[in-house]
Amino acid sequence: MSYLLLIKILLMPPLIAGVTLAVRRWGAGIGGWVGGFPWVAGPISFFMALEQGTSFAASTIPSALMGSIGTVCFAFVYASLASRMSWLPTVLLSYLAYFAVALLSLHHTPALPLALLLNLGVLSASLYFFPRPDYIPPIIKQPRFDIPLRMAVATGFVLVLTQAAERLGPAWSGLLTPFPIMTSTLAVFTHAQQGAGASARILYGLMLAGYGFVAFLVGVFWLVPGMPVGWAYGLLTVGTMLLNGLTLRLLR
Repeated sequence: MSYLLLIKILLMPPLIAGVTLAVRRWGAGIGGWVGGFPWVAGPISFFMALEQGTSFAASTIPSALMGSIGTVCFAFVYASLASRMSWLPTVLLSYLAYFAVALLSLHHTPALPLALLLNLGVLSASLYFFPRPDYIPPIIKQPRFDIPLRMAVATGFVLVLTQAAERLGPAWSGLLTPFPIMTSTLAVFTHAQQGAGASARILYGLMLAGYGFVAFLVGVFWLVPGMPVGWAYGLLTVGTMLLNGLTLRLLR
């Protein structure tokens, strides 16, 4: 077993567990905001840079920005349908929205400036029209398998995507980097355990963190090829946290 594979296995489970515990501690809104940080996309991009090279990691970013639009569409569709459907058809239709955007962008991935403008426009419009639940039920006691299952799903996705990055190429690797694995995990578990209102609230918090997520992706494009990998991703992580701190007032 290579040391990078071991790091992936050891790194991802505590990250997912930490986000889950944040939701339980601070509620759906702030928990979703915490979940919107690049906890999954960040490690994916970092490991791609180490394994495939910094140029490869940077070349995935235009596609990743389009994939991020798909994740925004996923969250908006999920929150819009959750009050009328159970979690399974809701998540399937939401994935359909994500893959519709992904497939469209495969035919023509715009250059970075246009992809960035499209991303910010869709994110801002979605936040403006996002469903606002009137009632958020209290947090209930979750089953014992809750956190281990979330950890396994997210870690498995990171392992599969980073191991397959060379075969997938920059376009598909970029599109799948922001795949809504954290988003869907938070939405589905919250929907099943607390109802549609709580899932909409957690998705709204998650989308508020989308501006920092976009800044992280753009930073990978500009910083990673010209800096030591560890320093670049460290600076991007700190910058994302500072930028997202500004959006916390909107959540409150």
